[in-house]
Amino acid sequence: MLEFKQFIRLPDCEITYVVKKSLEVKLADCKNRGLNFIPQNLPGDINVLDLSSNQLTAIKNNSFINYKYLQELILGKNQIEDLSSESFKGLYNLDALDMSHNMLDLSKAYSAEIFLPIKNLTKLHIRSNMPQPINFDKDFIYPDHVFGVLSELSFLGIDMMPVPQFGKGFSHITNLRELHFQSCYLVSMANTTFQAFSYFVQELSLTNCRLKTVRTDVDSLLQFPNLRVIDFHGTFMHLKRALHLIHPYSYSNLTTINFSHVSDDSIDSSELPFVTTITPDMMKYLKTICVKNLDLSDNDIVDYESGSLFTFDRPECLQNMSFKRNRFAIVNKRTVSDVNSFCRKAVLLKSIDYSYNSVSYKIVNPVISNLEIDKSHGSYAILPKSLEKLDMSYTIFSTYPPIFFIFPENNNLKYLDISNQRTNMVLLFLKIEIETFISTELYETAWSEIKRFPRNNLKTVVLMDAYLNEGIEKQGNRLFEVLSSVESLDISRNDIWYFPNKLLKPMLNLSSLYLRRNLLQDIPVQLVDQTKIKVLDLRYNILTSVSSTIRNWADQMQERHGMSLFLDGNAFMCNCDNLDFVRWIKTTKVDLDSQSYKCQLSNGTVTDTLTAYNSLSNLFADCKSNMWLTFASTLLSTCVTIFLLLVLYSKRWKIAFFIYGVIQRTIEKKVRKTYQYDVYMSYEGEVVVWIKDVLAPKLETEWGLPMCIKDRDFLIGESLLDTEAECIQNSRFIIFLITPDFKSSHDFLFELDRAKYERVTKQLEKIIVISKDIRITDIPYEFSYIWNYAYLVQWPKDLEDLDDAWRKLKMLLTNGSAANKKVTL
Repeated sequence: MLEFKQFIRLPDCEITYVVKKSLEVKLADCKNRGLNFIPQNLPGDINVLDLSSNQLTAIKNNSFINYKYLQELILGKNQIEDLSSESFKGLYNLDALDMSHNMLDLSKAYSAEIFLPIKNLTKLHIRSNMPQPINFDKDFIYPDHVFGVLSELSFLGIDMMPVPQFGKGFSHITNLRELHFQSCYLVSMANTTFQAFSYFVQELSLTNCRLKTVRTDVDSLLQFPNLRVIDFHGTFMHLKRALHLIHPYSYSNLTTINFSHVSDDSIDSSELPFVTTITPDMMKYLKTICVKNLDLSDNDIVDYESGSLFTFDRPECLQNMSFKRNRFAIVNKRTVSDVNSFCRKAVLLKSIDYSYNSVSYKIVNPVISNLEIDKSHGSYAILPKSLEKLDMSYTIFSTYPPIFFIFPENNNLKYLDISNQRTNMVLLFLKIEIETFISTELYETAWSEIKRFPRNNLKTVVLMDAYLNEGIEKQGNRLFEVLSSVESLDISRNDIWYFPNKLLKPMLNLSSLYLRRNLLQDIPVQLVDQTKIKVLDLRYNILTSVSSTIRNWADQMQERHGMSLFLDGNAFMCNCDNLDFVRWIKTTKVDLDSQSYKCQLSNGTVTDTLTAYNSLSNLFADCKSNMWLTFASTLLSTCVTIFLLLVLYSKRWKIAFFIYGVIQRTIEKKVRKTYQYDVYMSYEGEVVVWIKDVLAPKLETEWGLPMCIKDRDFLIGESLLDTEAECIQNSRFIIFLITPDFKSSHDFLFELDRAKYERVTKQLEKIIVISKDIRITDIPYEFSYIWNYAYLVQWPKDLEDLDDAWRKLKMLLTNGSAANKKVTL
């Protein structure tokens, strides 16, 4: 665990002082810098060097000779394919080396001297290097003479070839405790496969071997009598074979058995069918093992026989169980006795993952009354008192009648996930102490559940796809009143386009806020009142910038307790208005999810903020005039004080205010455009009556917004195109009223092009599209070019919704508190 302390910026890297395992170390962070060389200008006393995610292709002799105090070297995710005999010369203090995700070919004749300078290494990652082989029957001889010098290794991560041959050199690594295989192409695991490795290995992972069916000898794991962790997830050998492999550990104590997705449809056969029913024979070894963590997920288990799955000899050992992505009911009439006996004895069980199960059938002799539950008849389960986490998300479960899960009064359940659930299972709570609640139900349903939870217990709430945009519209600032104790709130994917001013005010303990994939154009300014925020996730909204208010607040949060801000996937602009934001990305100490975000230049070209920052003088040369105007505005405000003092001293009022007026008019002429109209109106067809009798009176008479309407305001004899262009140029907003007549007319194309031009040149503040009596899908495709910055208002047919439509249109055309927000009706 690394803890940030301070950093120094160098051209290619950042030198950071961190605390690692209670000791202060000096880290050179050079990751993702596009480097194709090893920097030689770093401080000689660095302890950690991170060169991951660069473009290194080779490690030449003496590359690290200047960094003799290095303890950890990270070279992962490059294109390294060549090592020299003295690549690691001078690194005598190196403890950990990561060369994973490169292009190193272990079949090459590497010299035994390569690893001699780092013979005291304890951790070596060299996984995900070998390419997929062409011949799956050929023996692969690992260079044991190279690895054999690393006698102090306790951790080895390496690729697994189809028919591996590990030589005697590996037997010299007597301190090996963790052995992990990745980029796995194994086709056969024999009882001799691992015989060269140490007896003292405690963790073995052989994951994602899925190109071929892995044949297994029943005694393949005899070489590892001291195993405590067995992880075969994603290795296609079939659940039946995997469960038989663990016979050497009968009546032993293990920490983890992970047999997730060891069965797959691609290896379906009559002998080993993909559709699996758990039998007592399959469980005969597993049931005897005292195991803490058991994962049998994603194996297409459709049923289990009585006396099999839940009949452990020592159920009190189990702490976490996963049955994710299967198709069986945890309890039914045949197995209710096994399940409830297990639940009574599993006194340490903390979590059950039953997500992504799909079950639908009629129960024979089902429970039909509470009286039968009391008599222990029917399909129900009284869950263990110790259970803290239950995940039933994405479960499609339909039985007749429903299955009951009962939580005893003194339960310890803290985490409940029922998101995207379609089930008639009944959860009966005799007492609720939940701290984490996850749901994707309609917000009214979720809120009715949350109100049952004690407010001082609830700490984390996740409500995605819950139509919270409607909840905000209807409930306003009252919506989050029930979340006063919450510290982490995830309301991503809810089409939220604005925050009421005091929405977050009740949440004084909020430290993490996730707002991914909403419709926010601005970061809500009310966040500045939240003084405990450490994580703010705004990815994939429609932000064009981050205001100076929010930037200053984020910097303050970073200084106070650290701050992570995620902004990727937004519609940022790289223009004069955003110049300070572009600079801030490069200079802030806030932990951003990227050092460079995509952005659009004023001419429409897409670039990124790092390129923009490195090209300030070229891309933003025209900003100098704007800087002069800002200076002039500041000068004007200063002149007010000077002239007032002049007036008080000389009493020459007329002279003073005449000079002030000249300066003011000069600057205003430069600073802002004087508009003749507020709204230019574009339309086609027979809607002129609606505009004349309904829209125009509302905008002009009630709201005081002068309009330019071509059939009413264009003079006879003038060039129509010139007049249209002049009216659009002299308007703050343009409204396109789209009706079915638009489908047969292209007269609007000139106005649309002119609007795009005025928008780019910043003469036009907003483009608003009102659709009336037409489906969204029938809007002419030409309007797709402006959707990134246009505001859509779909005019309702229902008279009851008219007030809401007028209110939101007014918000777009005026400077109200909710103005400048995207409107979708």
